[in-house]
Order: sequence, then structure tokens, then C-alpha cells
Amino acid sequence: MRVGDISWMPQRALHRLRLVIADVLLALTFFSLPAAALDDHSGGMLDWPQEEMVAALDDFIERRMEQLSVPGVAIAVVSDGRIVFEKGYGVADASGDQPVTANTLFEVSGIGFPLQAYAAMTMAAEGKLPLDEPLSRVLQSHWVPNKKASEAITLRHVLTHRSGLSNWVWIGSRSVSFKPGTDYRYSGMGYVYLAHAMAVVEKKPFDRLMRERLFQPLGMSSSGYVIPEALVGEVARGHDALWVPIMALAGPMVLIFVLLLAATMLFVRFVLQRLKLKPFDVVPAAVAAPLLAGLLIYYQQGGWSLLFSIGYFGVWIAVVLAVTAALQYARFVIGLGWQDGVVARGRRREPFSPFSFTVVVAFSLFFMSWQVPLPARDGDDFNAALSLRSSAHDLGLFVASFINGDLIGVNARARMVTERVDVATGQGEVIGAGLGFLTRERADGLTVWQPSDRVGMRGLLVIEPARRSGVVVLSNSDSGRILVHEVAGHLLGVETRWQIP
Repeated sequence: MRVGDISWMPQRALHRLRLVIADVLLALTFFSLPAAALDDHSGGMLDWPQEEMVAALDDFIERRMEQLSVPGVAIAVVSDGRIVFEKGYGVADASGDQPVTANTLFEVSGIGFPLQAYAAMTMAAEGKLPLDEPLSRVLQSHWVPNKKASEAITLRHVLTHRSGLSNWVWIGSRSVSFKPGTDYRYSGMGYVYLAHAMAVVEKKPFDRLMRERLFQPLGMSSSGYVIPEALVGEVARGHDALWVPIMALAGPMVLIFVLLLAATMLFVRFVLQRLKLKPFDVVPAAVAAPLLAGLLIYYQQGGWSLLFSIGYFGVWIAVVLAVTAALQYARFVIGLGWQDGVVARGRRREPFSPFSFTVVVAFSLFFMSWQVPLPARDGDDFNAALSLRSSAHDLGLFVASFINGDLIGVNARARMVTERVDVATGQGEVIGAGLGFLTRERADGLTVWQPSDRVGMRGLLVIEPARRSGVVVLSNSDSGRILVHEVAGHLLGVETRWQIP
């Protein structure tokens, strides 16, 4: 359900009344209950003795890593406002032997949104960045080209994903799709805009601002949006199954080629009045298909993903052709042997065999589940929505500090959750957008959360306010998206999964 949907107004009004009452109570008691007052909570591994919890986590994570082909995982568990367990599993790169630890850096992309929001709230508390005034007032020129939208977008709109800006972070789109504050659209570009505004106000680069305002005060010594090139090799490499980058390019390319070929056949038949295609007629479709498929990947996933797909697709084709050529050569040699070394006159040997090529392609499918590494992001390749590198330990410190109300105080911290907007409902849950966090309310409780959806790097940060607890799970594989949700669910004893609406 989108913001502004009034087709179910009676239920919505009742629900909002319940939320208002709950928010008042939450604002008064948010994170203030001692652990002893929560002994009756029976959900999740957090209620277990720590030794049992650790043993169960070790067994579950290692087993699921093997089943899902996840090279590495790091976790930090927070209970009663402090880190009670942190650990790394597996390796940072499937082709190496560097072990993952709680301090191993991962590319955490979207998990940086609540961190940035937290820093922005410290500026709001100082009066430098008002919550409900247009961000453009702190700028000398309009960052958003749409002047009307620029004069309307506030800090609150950005934090609750109601700015109208897109999530096309890779191409830097600054277009606005609706009037700010009237609807919801998950927006990484909103946080890119906010980073620009914060940097202008503080008159310093955004990475330095975050270090001074958040990372250093909270002890997050390893985190940064920009890192020295010498440390790039220490960042966990993202991984994906081999078939993903190949099919990401090959799938659209084949589909586009078929459509263009069909259009060419119609053009030749009805415009040029020919019944058969000539070889040259196929050239435009053959040239346009890979170009259009590449543009599609670029606009959907960015330049890194495009290079990743082209590289592995090229290597796969090269290997397939090389093996096919080797088979052809072997057939030729064997054929010579059968003829006692004499080639029969008049017998033609084809340099390329479609049958051999098909057999080799079919055989290659058995290797498509191999986990292959993604290219590492340059240390100085800055993007406020994509380039944050952090560790489970550092993010665990953030979760603990948020729970304890460090830097911004308990009232402002509570507002980040209670001043939320409902954006989706269904299957027994209400998804909301708070001030920097997404929220999910179910019968089993309220959680605030944020995922990391960088290609090849899947992570999840979940906080359960009522128990002053939370968990951070980071993985360096696309298949890790399943594991991170399972681990968070088992620890907190709540229903999975947490889905971006």
C-alpha cells in the first residue's frame, strides 16, 4: 500500500489510533527498561545462556554457509545496549585464505543510511539542519534541478524516503517522481542529496564529517566512505554465482536480438519485399543487442556490474570456444589415426562444429554455481549511498550507541522510530519509514532495520527496541541474503524476512 491510499480508511484510522497510543508509551519508555524487566520474553536465541547461543550460532552459520555457498560472514550481537558476541566465519575472498573476523571490512551500502541519519540528527539538534525546513535553504544553488521540488524537500522527507528522489544511485539521477511528502519511494539518491547538504553546512568533505561526528565518538575506527588504497585489499570481496553475471548480460542480449531479428524479418518482408534474409540483414540486430543489453545493466545496476558481467561473459565464451576448438582438433587427430595417417581425398572437415559447441555449453552449466569474486571498489570512489565500508564490530558499536542514546539523547533517538510513516501493510505486518530506519510492526513486536543490498554483499541490521537488543549480520555473497535474515530471525525470535517496500 502506498502513502495516500485511502481505500481502506476505517482500518487505517483504527490502526493509526493504536499507533499513536503505542508511540506515546514508547516515547516514555523507549530503551529504558532494565534487562530484568524483560525476563518474560521467550523469543529467540538471545534468551538462551550465552554459551548455548554461541554454540548454536556457530553450528547454524557454518552449516548454512556451506549449503548456500557463502564464502564469509561476520556477526555482532547486542543485548541490553552492549555487544555480547561478535565473530567472523569463512574467508574474505573465495580465491584466498584471509579469514573473516568481526573487524573485517565489508561494503555495507544501505546500512549506512541510519548512520548518516544519526549524524544528521546531531546537526538538527544544533540547529544546523532543521528537520522540517527545505534542505535547499542551506545551499547556494539548487542540487535538485526541479526548483519547485528543491524548495520543498526537507530533512524529514529524505530520512523517511518521501523526497520523490529515485534509487538510481549508480547513474546519479536527480529526477523527482512525485510531490515531496505525498508518497513513499525508497531512495538512495535522497541520502546522496543529504550528504551534499551536510558537507556544505559543515564546510568539509562528507567522509571527514562522518568520521568527526559519528565514527570517532563511537569508536568506529575502521569505518569510512573513503579508505586508503592500501586497505582495499583487506575489504571482503563480494561474490556471486557464475551464472548470474553471465545471464545478466546473455539473457537480455538474446531476448533483444530475437525481438530485433523479428522486426528485421518483418521489415525485409513487407518493406523491402524479400522473402529471405541476407547475412547482412542480421548485422544491425547482432550489433545492437549487446549494446542495448549493456546499457540496461548499466542503468539498473551501475558500471561496476556491467564490467563484471562483460568480463565473466567474455571469459565463459572464450573458454567454451577454446574447448570446442580442442575437441575439433582431437576429432581431426583421431580421424587421421583411423585412416592410418592418410586424409581421404575430397573429404571436407568443418572448422566449427555446432554439435561440439552445444555439448561444451551444456557441460559448462555444471560449473555455473561456482562463486566468483566481484571487482573491488576503489578506495577513493566516493558515493554516500554506496561506498561505506564498515565491520560487524563497528556496526555493533553503532547499534549499542543508538540503543543507549549516545550523541543525540534519548528523546531524539526515540523520535527516529516513533515519528514514522506507514508505507506498506499485509501478511500481518506494517512496514514503516522512520527517521533513517525502516520499521516493521508485527504481532511479535516492533523492529527497526536496514538492509545492505550491494551486489555480492548482503547484510542486515535489526534492532528490537523493547529488549534493547539488536544484531548485525554481514556476508560477502548474493546468496547470503537468505542467511542474514535467518540469523537475525533466530536470534531475536521474530518472523523473517524484512523486505524493502
